[in-house]
Amino acid sequence: MANSKEMTRGAVFPLLFSFTMPLLLGNLLQQTYSLIDAAIVGKFLGINSLAAVGASTSVIFLILGFCNGCCAGFGIPVAQKFGARDYATMRRYVAVGLQLATVMSVVIAAISGFYCRDILRGMQTPGNIFDGAYEYLFVTFIGIPCTFFYNLLASIHAGFGDSKTPFLVLAVLYGLECFLGFILHLGVRMGCDGSGYSLRFSRKGFPPILCYLYMLRKFPILRATSSEDRRFHAGLARTLLAMGVPMGLQFSITAIGSIMLQSANNALGTACVAAFTSAARIKMFFICAFESLGIAMATYCGQNYGAGKPERILQGLK
Repeated sequence: MANSKEMTRGAVFPLLFSFTMPLLLGNLLQQTYSLIDAAIVGKFLGINSLAAVGASTSVIFLILGFCNGCCAGFGIPVAQKFGARDYATMRRYVAVGLQLATVMSVVIAAISGFYCRDILRGMQTPGNIFDGAYEYLFVTFIGIPCTFFYNLLASIHAGFGDSKTPFLVLAVLYGLECFLGFILHLGVRMGCDGSGYSLRFSRKGFPPILCYLYMLRKFPILRATSSEDRRFHAGLARTLLAMGVPMGLQFSITAIGSIMLQSANNALGTACVAAFTSAARIKMFFICAFESLGIAMATYCGQNYGAGKPERILQGLK
């Protein structure tokens, strides 16, 4: 199979290092775009637009963090069955995961989008940036299904030991992201919501489609061989939720403190909000390495747990 990698045998450190690096580079690409996006907004559209983009950073982190954590958790049973070479059950986990993702992402997007204005009011968003903050937050929230599916497909790829494909997809589309962000901000003068549209049309829209098509074409073991492979299985869904929801809460729980901090910061005025936005973009670079290693270890442990090799899990932890 293309780019798949069993991490159940061989030297542990080289396996983990080579698997983690594409995850880290992919995260750094996304954070680099976020930083460039903020720089364009701040330099060309002014401090109010920069503050509007960052007024709800912690809320976005809370919602998207939960989605990303769920996706990482959904990938663990896939990695376990891949390590055990139980490909039939693995296909069913993938199918059920996609079905759960459809329902969960649409519900989260609908609820969060509906309460956008209430969220911003509760966070004491300054009145002079409220409309811009609402536009940016709303566009980000309605793009949640695309984000959810990309992260789920990336997690499934990781379950096969393939961390390179999601990174390459982001790398190819990175130029498109920057181009769209620049055009939407400056060419058509859309203001701060242009950032949300550029994300929606490039990073959020295309990557899940490309990953899904690549996955079906290059991984024959994922192609359904019977109706059972496509049917919803309640037992498998419970297992996925038992893995995904706690990881989602773990990813997002730290955002609660950030929301309280940002609410107090928003009350200090536009300049403080803009400063908070700039600092938050830089902070994320220092978190990327730990998040990437955590995802890599979840996949590594899942494969070796499925293969019945607990001693390799201990080696990986060391």
